[in-house]
Amino acid sequence: MAEGGGCKIEDVCARRGLSTLPERLVRRRRAAGDSLRDLERFFNRELLAAAMRAAGMELLDDEAANVYRLLTDDGVSDAARTEATDRLTRAGVDVQALREDFVTYGTVRTHLRECAGVDTARASEPVDAGSVTDTVFALFGRTEAVTERELSRLAETEALETGPLSVSLAARVTCESCGEEYRLLSLVERGGCACADAGRGAGESQT
Repeated sequence: MAEGGGCKIEDVCARRGLSTLPERLVRRRRAAGDSLRDLERFFNRELLAAAMRAAGMELLDDEAANVYRLLTDDGVSDAARTEATDRLTRAGVDVQALREDFVTYGTVRTHLRECAGVDTARASEPVDAGSVTDTVFALFGRTEAVTERELSRLAETEALETGPLSVSLAARVTCESCGEEYRLLSLVERGGCACADAGRGAGESQT
């Protein structure tokens, strides 16, 4: 909710002349099944694109999405974020005001539920090995990028003297029952730990 108890999404859209954007959120939720995170990014990118157009900036394909990434992604370097901010400022975009108008997925959920009457409950999605490993390795990628960025910043001081650095993360998983340790991907690919091997062996001995 915005200050004064109103809906932030409706308030922002009214001030910025984006009268159709709330209904587009609803359509994307109902027709395309967009997640709340998807809708958060969609709303903020549309807000950014509108501000850039209002400032007379020419938008190429996916340019607003790229600028939004530069402004908000943790993996972006400080230099790239500053360059994007300066470019917007030179064009006449009030970046601070724009950031204050960006919404979170929680704001989207409140708007859909309380203003548009849309059920935001999501049925549980089936979990498989591919989706789990994709999620984990995506997190690793972000963590590696942030770590490399921070080490590069430290290397610019006298606290760290190194050559070019690259960061690689690996997860090792230990079963507390059998005590065996595996690399994450190896465990998922083999379909279980030594506990499962023991269970399969017991089943075979009974046949």
